[in-house]
Amino acid sequence: MAISSGDLNPAAKPRGESKVNSVDRALVILEYLGTQTKEVGVRELGQAIGLSKSSVHRILQTLRARGFVRWNPDNARYSLGMRAFEVGCGILRSMEAHGAAKPYLEQLVNQLGETAFLGVLDDTELVYIDKIDGRRSVRMYADIGARKSMHSTAIGKALLAHLDRAEADRIIAARPLARLTKNTITDADGLRQELEKVRRQGYAEDNEETEEGLYCAGAPLFNYSGRPVASISVAVPKIGLQNVQRERIVKAVTQAAQEISGRLGFTGRGKASTLG
Repeated sequence: MAISSGDLNPAAKPRGESKVNSVDRALVILEYLGTQTKEVGVRELGQAIGLSKSSVHRILQTLRARGFVRWNPDNARYSLGMRAFEVGCGILRSMEAHGAAKPYLEQLVNQLGETAFLGVLDDTELVYIDKIDGRRSVRMYADIGARKSMHSTAIGKALLAHLDRAEADRIIAARPLARLTKNTITDADGLRQELEKVRRQGYAEDNEETEEGLYCAGAPLFNYSGRPVASISVAVPKIGLQNVQRERIVKAVTQAAQEISGRLGFTGRGKASTLG
């Protein structure tokens, strides 16, 4: 996300708008640091987001003073600070589904020995808000905060299948359905047929559609009004997976989803699915 050179001159804009720009630049810096797995220098950061070194340095000092970024004196490089983590966790505290699902994710891991996930919809993408590693950790699949396409994942399709038709169509049309493996569904009509199947059977499957060698089963979570608010899934290495194991995973995931939905007030009536 680059900012034009004209935006760098505070005198060129009204004072109030300049303050808004400063906030935007600070957020751009935080967003960029959040994508990095290593510490970043001022010059590298400025080049990445299109800001001058002096502007970046000034904003970093403010963010550092507030604890949102951390400075390493050994190499003069920056990374996200604990305050950013604390603020980010605030959204989880406001998500009823997160608290309700946590013990069931742990139960799934204990029962199946595999990795369990919780995800929510953010505009047109799935965002993982919780993950509990199994004994055979699927570490390359997704981490908390990771974003995935809705069309290829079991957890995404489970949620997408139960949205209102108009909302589901908006998400499907928002961007091309990228091919991630030879099994990925990449046409809208084919995806709608898949979602119809998901809605009928109550769960979704990702049969090496997102990642080669990976099978996932997912199921939606409904709130008191019958609206799908999140979904859960379990990921399993495909090698050696037998039908009896697949059936056990599907049964465990759907049962857990039903129990979580019950804790969210869902009674089984008024489900907001209009895809049919």
